[in-house]
Amino acid sequence: MSFATSRNTPLRKHFVARRHPTDMTTGDDPKRRVKTTDTVLEILNALQSLNGATLAELTGELKFAKSTIHSHLATLESNEYVLRSGDEYELSLKFLEHGMFVKNNRAIARMGGPILEELAAETGEVAWIIVEEHGKAVYLDKAMGERAVQTHASIGGRARLHHLATGKLILAYLSEERVEEIIDRHGLPKLTPNTITDPNELRAELDRIREEGIALNNKETVDGVRAIGAPVLGQETIHGAISVSGPANRLTVDRCHEEVKPTLLEAANELELKLQYPQN
Repeated sequence: MSFATSRNTPLRKHFVARRHPTDMTTGDDPKRRVKTTDTVLEILNALQSLNGATLAELTGELKFAKSTIHSHLATLESNEYVLRSGDEYELSLKFLEHGMFVKNNRAIARMGGPILEELAAETGEVAWIIVEEHGKAVYLDKAMGERAVQTHASIGGRARLHHLATGKLILAYLSEERVEEIIDRHGLPKLTPNTITDPNELRAELDRIREEGIALNNKETVDGVRAIGAPVLGQETIHGAISVSGPANRLTVDRCHEEVKPTLLEAANELELKLQYPQN
């Protein structure tokens, strides 16, 4: 692998946890919510979860009047956010335009693509870039190695942080106040027998992660799948994290530490430097 930089960089030594913008409660004030916007979003989410639906199906699924849903659907269709085929409505590719804009607007995604591809090729597994938004992990980009196995995860998908290698890394470099807020908001639900669900156990795990600089997802999300992750740090923030995941019988703990870890840390360090010193 062509990653030529060292992990022992001043970038890492001078890291200071920064207060997250959403630590401010102003935006969470229920009085600031707009009911019409909530209604539209519920309709859109229902169309996605149902993989398209008729007006009758949406009326049975949601608590709004049929006329209200129809009016919103008509408005969304006229603005090209919804497609109608006969009696069925579905989301349009207009959302893809927004999604690609948001993804490409993230420097970590723009600059991390080639690094992710090389990481996947070197390990033969799936490599991910994951960032945090609203206290959840967002799967921002991925690359597939020769032996990569596809799991439930997909680009744009969201998950709680506490059961992912990358998620735990992100938590490890956030302020204690922010971590408490995320736990209070999203909880620590159990996905497998290995999932950490106790706040004190999670805090101890985060201490170990800060000490070691890497994190494992030891079959905590899906039985039979293991992952190892490394943070992508700035001087005053964490940009996100990258990981390699694969079948647990192939991606053993020993292989994670002895073979994948050095490659992963080099990749993370190169991405950190690209983010700190972008080329014009």
